[in-house]
Amino acid sequence: MSSQDYRKAILDRLLTKYNNRYAKNIITNKRIIIKPTEIYKEYARNNADISEKQRINDAVYELSSKGFIIVEHLKFSNDIEKIYLSEDRLGVIYEFLKDEYGVIPQSTISERMHEIIKGYIGTGGIVQKYCESILRQIEDPRCSLVPEKIETNLKMYSFLEKNRESLYVREVSMLVYGDSKWFENNNYEEVCTFIRTVKGMIREEGERNDAVLSLFNVIQTEQEIFIKGNWRIEWERYVLDVSKLQGGIAIASGDVQRIKKISVSTDNIMTIENKTSFQRLKDRNSAMMYLGGFANRHQIAFLKKVILDNPDVKYWHFGDIDIGGFLIHKHLCRETSKKFELYCMGIEQLCDTRFIHCLRKLTDNDMNRLETLIEDASYRKVLNYMKERNIKLEQEIVSYYLEKGFFQQ
Repeated sequence: MSSQDYRKAILDRLLTKYNNRYAKNIITNKRIIIKPTEIYKEYARNNADISEKQRINDAVYELSSKGFIIVEHLKFSNDIEKIYLSEDRLGVIYEFLKDEYGVIPQSTISERMHEIIKGYIGTGGIVQKYCESILRQIEDPRCSLVPEKIETNLKMYSFLEKNRESLYVREVSMLVYGDSKWFENNNYEEVCTFIRTVKGMIREEGERNDAVLSLFNVIQTEQEIFIKGNWRIEWERYVLDVSKLQGGIAIASGDVQRIKKISVSTDNIMTIENKTSFQRLKDRNSAMMYLGGFANRHQIAFLKKVILDNPDVKYWHFGDIDIGGFLIHKHLCRETSKKFELYCMGIEQLCDTRFIHCLRKLTDNDMNRLETLIEDASYRKVLNYMKERNIKLEQEIVSYYLEKGFFQQ
């Protein structure tokens, strides 16, 4: 580092210790102190870089000449032993850091944060929780808060809680920030994650945040239900025979709400995790639905209607033979209150010689999630097999070979 960088590093270290003591309300006569080895760990060693030590010494000399620090040297040496903060010069030190490095004093940030929060506190449940969270963080000097960022989040929370209109995400972004992409590009995940925490909404791995925003009448885009095969969908004045369309059809979520009856003239209904597998399989004697991961609320609503109108058919789910695939299946069964049988998601596929070159190793994250999921008897056998051999398999290679004899396991 340069001598200029060392000046800032020394002051940052001293002020961090001062702020930590202040936050804990510690009353003591002990001075705030650091050693040069906290800035450059080799400082006291015989093999230390001489030029590096000199830059530290120059930085210390300059700060000392300004009265920001007091220096104590080793006896009979020019080496620095201790550096003390001149606490009576804090105001001047903060001005120096602001002028030289653009560092805003913590006290100034705190004042600005309280001013912002004052205008929002008590205006809504989520807004209130967020304000309380920020107030706690203000008291912790280890937290680095940016007032502008906090204010943009508060604007969004406030808007969402007051909104009663059906809106798309980019419309919301325009209304709140004046930019259609600002929300998605800047604080979308942060806002949704905080709302999840407040609402107690556990997020499954890979699950989208659509469900969070839908609580406030906001959707990413119009949700669509992709189906193909032997479906017959009836509305008030219209009947759609999906079997006539080779590639299937997408039904907008708004139209799903108005469906009067859903019929299938087959013994099997299958949900499919991935788009490629959904497109690959073409059996006319089946009714298939594309999920795209964890089923969203519109897909769940559609499936509940399907189950209600078709209680006697067999329900299947076809997905990746990995932890995510089984979690998607578990979520599907739980949300629909229906047992979906696993289709081609077992040991037979994992040991199929056609797929050997496609097997992949489990990640650390896979192993962590596996330990919890393996407690479920529905998945225990295949998960033990996967764990013992450290393998998993994506469904696209399976569906490639499954185009013929679709339901013959």
